[in-house]
Amino acid sequence: MSSSLKYLLLVGLVCGSAVAGAQTGPPPGLDDFVESIRSAFNVPGIGLAIVKDGRVVLARGYGVRTLGKPGDVDGNTLFGIASNTKAFTATAIGMLVEEGKLEWDAPVTRYIPWFRLSDPYVTREITVRDLLVHRSGLGLGAGDLLWWPASTYNRKEIARRLSSIPLATSFRNAYAYDNVLYLVAGEVIESVSGQTWRTSSRSASLLRLECSARPYGTPRQGRLQCRQSRTPGSTGRSGPWRHSRATTPTLRGN
Repeated sequence: MSSSLKYLLLVGLVCGSAVAGAQTGPPPGLDDFVESIRSAFNVPGIGLAIVKDGRVVLARGYGVRTLGKPGDVDGNTLFGIASNTKAFTATAIGMLVEEGKLEWDAPVTRYIPWFRLSDPYVTREITVRDLLVHRSGLGLGAGDLLWWPASTYNRKEIARRLSSIPLATSFRNAYAYDNVLYLVAGEVIESVSGQTWRTSSRSASLLRLECSARPYGTPRQGRLQCRQSRTPGSTGRSGPWRHSRATTPTLRGN
């Protein structure tokens, strides 16, 4: 685990333990603690939220959105969420499975017949489930440079170019963290649902949570309001609460 990740986890643990008691406000000294972490790791800005028993105890920003430029981070600033978007992709796939429009263990080529990997056997056998579990045989991060840093290739072109990337291991024999096959999963979603990944993921996740983005300021800012689900006996407050999301998923189309 990296040192920066350890410190971010420490922030969460300190905040969580302090709020877990009878205290209803943020823990004392929190601002100084967060600023010390921000300074130690030279981070331009941090967004921090503490939620306890369904109530937002704190939603606050520290620092600036862009180093060397004006524009403070606040409780509504949106940050890119990178590979957290994979959960949106898996949710959209799972809901299509529940609707009977897709099968986890059906070959990918059933839904996008043009899809190819460098090995004909793997092309024939790889399933929708395989796209999400990092065992295709592609090496760690294979294909990432096709789209990051930003390239001129569109999603389908990136997916088609996978046929030129040699596999690093045998199929389903080793784990190697993968990004680009989530893009392929996005193409499966589009083929089956008739909707883009963005639209389908929004329908599968955000809208079902009654969340809506309300952008303001720069394109990297916005507001997401979600209405809580209430269950009998719930002590959660009624009405919307604020949270953050990525305006542009790091993994485009995944």
